[in-house]
Amino acid sequence: MATGNLTNQDQGEVVIVSVDSTNLRFSPETITLKEGDTVRFFWSGELLAHNAVERNGLFDSGETSRNVDYSYTFKIGENGTYEYVCEPHEEFGMIGTIIVEPIPTDDQDPEEEPDEDDGELQEQSGEIGVPHVELVVVVGILILIYQVVRIRSFGGIKLQKKSNYEEEIDAEILE
Repeated sequence: MATGNLTNQDQGEVVIVSVDSTNLRFSPETITLKEGDTVRFFWSGELLAHNAVERNGLFDSGETSRNVDYSYTFKIGENGTYEYVCEPHEEFGMIGTIIVEPIPTDDQDPEEEPDEDDGELQEQSGEIGVPHVELVVVVGILILIYQVVRIRSFGGIKLQKKSNYEEEIDAEILE
């Protein structure tokens, strides 16, 4: 999930982003969080002053400083990709990325385990679901009975006697 220094809190993880002063970079440059997790920008005693400002204003650690301890917790619905910069060092490539994934839901996937009440729910919503095995068997039996009755009804029809001409043709074919 997230990279960097992790600490656990009651509501989610905290990922610490620090500064790599030798390369003027955030460390790590890219992190992945879930909604409810927190990013903590933390550095102390840096030679140069830095800050962390999200490009669209979602968070801002404030004025540049050699000592920063600023946290931002991503709320439900704030999933997406966020780019942030160190304002005085953006030109040198001091840019970071935070990827925030949606929080997993506890809702049951409809394909996992069908509920016994699925038939009632489908009837109520007007959806047509997969028929139950019993229904398929009953319909199959009814079709079979229909076919048997239909075939037997042909037994009462008398066949017409062949004409002499048709009998002669049959005889020639057999020879």
